[in-house]
Amino acid sequence: MNICLISAPAATDFEDAVDAQRREVRQATLVPQLGVLALAGVLRWRGTPPCIINLNNCYYEYLEHGGSGVDHFAAWAADVILATNADVYGFSSLCSSYPTSIRIAECVKRARPDCTVVFGGPQASVVDVATLAAFPFVDYVLRGEAEETLPLLLEELANGQNFAGIPGLTWRSPLGPCRNANAPVIRDLDGLPYPAYDLTGELENAKSAPLELGRGCPFACTFCSTNDFFRRNFRLKSPPRMLAEMLWIANTWGIRAFELNHDMFTVDRRRVVAFCECLLATGEEFSWGCSARTDCVDEELLELMARAGCRTMFFGVESGSQRMQAVIQKDLGVQRAREIISAAERFGINTTVSVITGFPEETWDDVRETVDMYMYALGHPGSSPQLNLLAPLAETPIHAQYRDQLTLEELCSDISHQGRTQNLLDRNLIRSYPEIFPNFYLLPVPNLDRDYLLELREFSLMAPARARWLMVAVHRSGAHILDVFSAWRKHRIRMCPELRGWELRSYYMRDVAPTEFAGFVREYFGASISEPVECLAGFYEKLAGSKRTELDGRDGDLVESPFEQDDIPMRAPGIRLVEFHWDVQGVIDCFKRGAAVGAIDRSPRFFRTQPETEDSCMMQTTPLIAAALENCDGSRTVAQFMAGFSDVFDGPQHARRLAAECLLETLHSEHLIEIRRPRMAGDVLC
Repeated sequence: MNICLISAPAATDFEDAVDAQRREVRQATLVPQLGVLALAGVLRWRGTPPCIINLNNCYYEYLEHGGSGVDHFAAWAADVILATNADVYGFSSLCSSYPTSIRIAECVKRARPDCTVVFGGPQASVVDVATLAAFPFVDYVLRGEAEETLPLLLEELANGQNFAGIPGLTWRSPLGPCRNANAPVIRDLDGLPYPAYDLTGELENAKSAPLELGRGCPFACTFCSTNDFFRRNFRLKSPPRMLAEMLWIANTWGIRAFELNHDMFTVDRRRVVAFCECLLATGEEFSWGCSARTDCVDEELLELMARAGCRTMFFGVESGSQRMQAVIQKDLGVQRAREIISAAERFGINTTVSVITGFPEETWDDVRETVDMYMYALGHPGSSPQLNLLAPLAETPIHAQYRDQLTLEELCSDISHQGRTQNLLDRNLIRSYPEIFPNFYLLPVPNLDRDYLLELREFSLMAPARARWLMVAVHRSGAHILDVFSAWRKHRIRMCPELRGWELRSYYMRDVAPTEFAGFVREYFGASISEPVECLAGFYEKLAGSKRTELDGRDGDLVESPFEQDDIPMRAPGIRLVEFHWDVQGVIDCFKRGAAVGAIDRSPRFFRTQPETEDSCMMQTTPLIAAALENCDGSRTVAQFMAGFSDVFDGPQHARRLAAECLLETLHSEHLIEIRRPRMAGDVLC
């Protein structure tokens, strides 16, 4: 029996090809999906290696072949899947892309009515009965952890057809969908074979790799589906097993950076200490990231984790309101959460701090306190805070309580959809089956203004990359950022009242939004504007008015050193150059240290961005570097660059030329420029 496992897409959120190709989108969506790889490892170990289709890779291939939007992607992906000529097609599922996965499965079944379509994964597991009832082309849903139950299902499909005896299976009996009892959780995670990374080639040339640390969460937050999928049974792989996997990947693919996947790694402090000590004892210099609750780490543990290579942590704080912490049964101490965010920063651990608004019980005071938590994290340069809108995930307590009061709007939580638009065919499915796709709906917020929250969420997405220090300056000036946002929103509505839904999201994703916000800040404060706010507002306006180096018109082949005289030096894509008469870096450095900003030097300075980044990585640079970058505009050869810049330096001619050569080499090694070699007439591209 031939088996094909299909990962859940995430890149399909971005119908616009330019959005889909953004560096941060590709990085997030091309991470190998461990659930599919773990099942593939088990099937191979049992003698039936499957074929694996990564639908994110598939989507990028679709775009590269001229595909547009998601309308026709389902049929295109189905053709790729059908080319494997499998007997069983196993689809993984995520809440955000479940409509697209369903449409792809329908295309597969229509072309091959004799094949078997099986769904699994987090979303299908909780809407299993409704899925079988609504979509006759889905034959089975295998719920929860499937390493032990998928082989049982395949055996029955091949030989027995006794589906009633397979734990965790939802199947279609003559009387309708039938739901077998849950399968027991897998206790011995060390006994599972390694994930089958090698079957996909996804780790070739990758800079990091995901690893599964464990499963299950002992907590019971009302909005979270993790504890349901893994049945609240908290388990960790042993330190020796984790180290063995890390060494295997390092030795096989040369990767030494890892994302250790487990919502609650630090719940068992002893195991974390044992893991860190084992890793330190090996002498291996691995870097890694993980998730944690802020009440399950302390300064001593953070220091040990940092020494053992921990470089990133995800903290799901969720609410800055102590009252709401109790309501949603998260039960974190808000002040302690702040202390842990600061401690992680001191130890060099970058954090992602997630907060959520849009709870039905929330008041404006709660929202204000949650925004305070967001702003507290934003003031830490190593933190990337997220302000999310609550999504009613299927069969969570909060969904069960409010399932009859959900509303469908264009915009929803970014957990459910992140692109500027949503495919109409997906949208029709969502509208027709709210019980299957509830995460695309909005919960009631009787004490709040839903449109306000939707725009607050879009506004907050703009901040970390494109307006961070201006927002920090405003908030620390004594004007609460939520009050400034309220005034800004009224201004924005007067300026462009037609912006709603997808158009509003698109507005905040463009450069115009931070530019207009910076100008508004000047008006809002007027004569009372503080120097730091005036400095940063002016800088962000200047930055937005500068031209980012683009890729258009880049002919020739990229080359490495040594360079030839006729090669062309060009600024790297994404570079911006800004001349500004304030010491912006000094102001930002004060904010980073939490220090008061004194008198600001207003002498001229030059700033540049790193390639493919936004202004959060704006760096002050020297007039020499700025002038050199200005000259790398694609109009000069290496020889012309050398001739022009050798006159800048003192000394004998050969020393001046060597200095100019070193300058060019430095710009290239720092990825600030690229060198292209013009093609000769008659060159053929293969």
